Amino acid sequence: MSEKVMTELPRRIIREIAHWAEEEKVDKSTLLTKIIEEGLDAWKMNKALELYRTQKVTLWKAAEIAGVTLAEMLAELPKRGIVFQYDLDELREDLKYD
Repeated sequence: MSEKVMTELPRRIIREIAHWAEEEKVDKSTLLTKIIEEGLDAWKMNKALELYRTQKVTLWKAAEIAGVTLAEMLAELPKRGIVFQYDLDELREDLKYD
């Protein structure tokens, strides 16, 4: 299911969208959807990692927010220079799930 969304974009962006839609041989709507999906995925990852870095959520919750596996989230930490944080309370919580 989809829904129409109206927005104004700068001409520079409109020109780039038209250019890349032609390059990719897709219509502008398809390209925009792809760009928005990729951007949203990146935004969710950034948001989740920031929440984790500031100790507002656990790594499990950060992975859930970002829509990725725990392994994918763990792999992202060193790429972003974020220190893995794990304390005794988290260990106890994780052991409950085994």
